[in-house]
Amino acid sequence: MPFSSRQASLDTNILYYFHAVGRLDLLWALFPEGVWIDPAVLQEIRDELGTDIEDSLRGQGLVFHVEKQFEDRHYVEMAEIKARHRGLKHADIVTIVVAGKRGITCLSADDPVRKTCEERNIPFARHLGCLDEAIARGLLTGEEALALLDGFIVEGLYLPRSLVNEFRSKWKG
Repeated sequence: MPFSSRQASLDTNILYYFHAVGRLDLLWALFPEGVWIDPAVLQEIRDELGTDIEDSLRGQGLVFHVEKQFEDRHYVEMAEIKARHRGLKHADIVTIVVAGKRGITCLSADDPVRKTCEERNIPFARHLGCLDEAIARGLLTGEEALALLDGFIVEGLYLPRSLVNEFRSKWKG
């Protein structure tokens, strides 16, 4: 169960889209004991999207953790993941390793990240899983979740039509 953990490691995609729809706070509410963001994730967002999410986080009082204590075995693990999934960027790989090291949930939209997490028994969730859980906890209504889904799509998040339709039919009033 990805939401039994009270902490999460966030990748670029999750962080960016929740920022784009103005609901970073929702991730902190879902994971009240800590959100881990690697500096590579923040840099990737700055480089590719020209957005400084750190300013937004500070402005909202959302504190995040940065893993600074990697051991040799973690670097070996990073190299193994890179060898198996060449398309993964450093930010994705570190997000996985931090989640595994800390025994926390990994949040990502990337299939290779999901697959790697499953192989390593790391709890994993995507955007819609976060929205479902927020509804279950009373943090969002179905209508609010549908509005966030629409916002994700407007901002450019690709989701298979079948998942979008399933989510819409589940939560429409």
